[in-house]
Amino acid sequence: MTVACVTSAIVSALLIHDADAYTDGHRQVTAQVVRVFRTPVAAARSAALPATAVEVVWTGQDGRTHTGRTVTTSGHRAGDRLALWVDGGEEPAPGPAPTAMVVVIALLAGPTVAGGIWTAGHLVRSGRRAWTARRAVAGWEGEWRTITARGR
Repeated sequence: MTVACVTSAIVSALLIHDADAYTDGHRQVTAQVVRVFRTPVAAARSAALPATAVEVVWTGQDGRTHTGRTVTTSGHRAGDRLALWVDGGEEPAPGPAPTAMVVVIALLAGPTVAGGIWTAGHLVRSGRRAWTARRAVAGWEGEWRTITARGR
C-alpha cells in the first residue's frame, strides 16, 4: 500500500510538472478553418461526431500568416474559428493533457507498480522454493544411491 501511494504521488508530481511546463514551448491561438479534408458520414446525425482533418490558418507571433493541418471534432466548416495549440516553430501541436487524464494516470500508476512489485516478489519466492526443493531432492537421491550401493 505504501508503494502504491508513493508511486502515485511521484507520478502525479511529474505529470503536473510536465503540464505546467507545456506552456513554455507552446501557445494557444485562434485559427480559422480554411478547408475540411473529409466530412464524416455521420455529419447529418445529432449524435457526437467523429474527428475530422482540417486545414487551418492563424497569425504567428511574428505577425505572419501560418497554415497547417490538424484533427478536430467534426462539424467544423470553412470559415469557422477554433482554438489551436502551436509549438515554438508555429506548427500545430496536441494540447496539454487534460486534468482528468493526469488524475487517472496518477491513480492507476500506484496500484500498477505495487502489483508489479508483488508479482516479482512472488516469482522470486516461488523460484527460491523450487531451487531449495530441487537441491533437497538431489541430496536425497545422492543418499539413496549411497545406501543402495552398500547393499542395505
